[in-house]
Amino acid sequence: MSEDKIKFYKEYTLNEGYYSQDIIKYIQNFDDTNFELQLDNIIELYNVSKYLNLDTSKANDDNTIASFKQKSHQILGTYFSNISLSEIVYEYKDLYSLYLDDFWTIFVDYKLIKKTSVSEMESFIKANDVPIIYLLNKKNICDKYNSIIKVSLLNNPKYFELFITKYDSVSKVDYHLPNNISDSEINTWARRYCELETANTNYLLKLGNWSNKNEKKIDDIILVKAKKAYKDITNTMFNNKNSPFWTIEIGFKSDIKNICEISSSHQIFFNKDWLDKEQDYPTILNNFLYFFSFFKYNNQLALLSSPYSSGNILDTFRNGSKSKHGYNISADFEIKRTLYGIVFLAYFDYLSSNNIDLEQIFSYYFKEHLKAEYKNENFFFSNSSIENSYYERSKALMPEMDSILKQFDLYQKYGKVDPDLFEISSKITSYSQIKSLETKKFVYFKSNEIKNLCYLLFDKKSSLAFTEHKKGQTSFYDYVQSGINLTDFYKYQKIIIKDSLIDKKIIKCTLTNKINFTNDKLISLYKQIWDSGYLSILFLSNDYIQLIDSEVYTKNLKYGNTLFSEQESDYISFVMDNKKYNNGLAIRNKMTHGSFAKKNKQDHKEFYLELMMILLLYTVRINEEIDYQDQKNISVNH
Repeated sequence: MSEDKIKFYKEYTLNEGYYSQDIIKYIQNFDDTNFELQLDNIIELYNVSKYLNLDTSKANDDNTIASFKQKSHQILGTYFSNISLSEIVYEYKDLYSLYLDDFWTIFVDYKLIKKTSVSEMESFIKANDVPIIYLLNKKNICDKYNSIIKVSLLNNPKYFELFITKYDSVSKVDYHLPNNISDSEINTWARRYCELETANTNYLLKLGNWSNKNEKKIDDIILVKAKKAYKDITNTMFNNKNSPFWTIEIGFKSDIKNICEISSSHQIFFNKDWLDKEQDYPTILNNFLYFFSFFKYNNQLALLSSPYSSGNILDTFRNGSKSKHGYNISADFEIKRTLYGIVFLAYFDYLSSNNIDLEQIFSYYFKEHLKAEYKNENFFFSNSSIENSYYERSKALMPEMDSILKQFDLYQKYGKVDPDLFEISSKITSYSQIKSLETKKFVYFKSNEIKNLCYLLFDKKSSLAFTEHKKGQTSFYDYVQSGINLTDFYKYQKIIIKDSLIDKKIIKCTLTNKINFTNDKLISLYKQIWDSGYLSILFLSNDYIQLIDSEVYTKNLKYGNTLFSEQESDYISFVMDNKKYNNGLAIRNKMTHGSFAKKNKQDHKEFYLELMMILLLYTVRINEEIDYQDQKNISVNH
């Protein structure tokens, strides 16, 4: 059949959209006396009628349309009242592909469902090899024919992907599953999926990380099977010599001029001469900030990615693995986390080779540095023995980390850490609830309007991220920074630029059509928040604070008053426990319950270093608070 048939799309009206002119011609040329009662014609008539039934189409309700409505209603009603499912088997086989879903909507709307028995439906499904998703999209069909739909689903392990999507998707899923599938049948279905050679790694990953928060439960033995299947398939993929991969080498090198040297073969060498010379404890801690850049210049944790970015092409392929209760592991985040993890490992090993224990340095900071630098004697920390295994050191380190947060929580509430109160206080405040010493510490986006604006400006997939005449940048913001004219954009982009940016005074154009931002400082503020999801304001200049206050007043931004930013708290939870995320490392839980006891020494070292990186974040945030408080006190006293 011709693919020129009219298809109904609810987002369009009679007056606008792809088919608007076709619909008008269809109505004008409609002849009910010569109308061919074929299934594809019937569905097209149904689709045209649906456009006319939209509220926005009522303005077009002239005599011609009124007459058409009456005739189409009569034809459709008569046709479906006199037809049975078995009579249209062959027409269904040849149906226009975009009409298949429409057919099942009509099947319900025009009561064919009431006169079609279960056996007739089963015969029709088999005769036409009906994709199961068309039936699942209609609740009435799923309810009436649940017995045959259930059999069809359970007989095909591949259909378990529909189950995973239904119960563990980030976005809402509109289809339905039979309610008569038992827990035992679900687990058998899941097991058979794990055994498929064609099982999709994205679905295996989601199944292996199945959350107990999901509506449907799956046995732990199945989750283990899914993890093993995922590992086997990915190992096979990456052992293939034709599989794409990248490597990076981190090291320390003498006789280089700068902090680091990066080669074209993905080698990064840090200045060993400087590191050899500067080995006092405060400098070693500062190296993580200023030498290795674990924190950006604005004190954002560098390994975190933008929570608003649409990601890159790798994320497009990984979207299927995103879980409803999972931490968002974007490709950018994974690369950053891997890179900073390798750097941390390299520096840790470098320090160890120089008989310097990093955990001892953290102990020094809390027990001695705060007292010497700020006259603050409230904090304490006991490092584990360097003679112990990494497994034992990890188990000893976790309560000390909890203790540090508890100390700060008491310090924030009472201005000091009372030893007796510390001893009897059993409640530990969660990462996200520990308050800052300041009433305003972080700033975040608040309004969706600003998030949408920033998407337009900063995202790589924004409709303004590519131009007609200029190349080489990845976002509208980057193009403006490098220099671009309005004439460099496509015609449709110029409309967006005018409506969304020029009219709202976000940008302005010179006489030569060069684009500039109207308020560079505001755009810079937005960009910093976009990149990490938050910005610490403690050491910002007064003009920035005034700008932020203005944006908070207009409800574009909002303040936060916690020790850690929301994004940092989420990351801590991802590493430490499984309270919030089903795909986290959950090191605390697994160490506490002995789940990691049988891991090898290298795994135990990796877990230990993960904890040390979190301890670094604790230390930086607490130091930031106490340093800022100290500077305020100095300013007041002078």
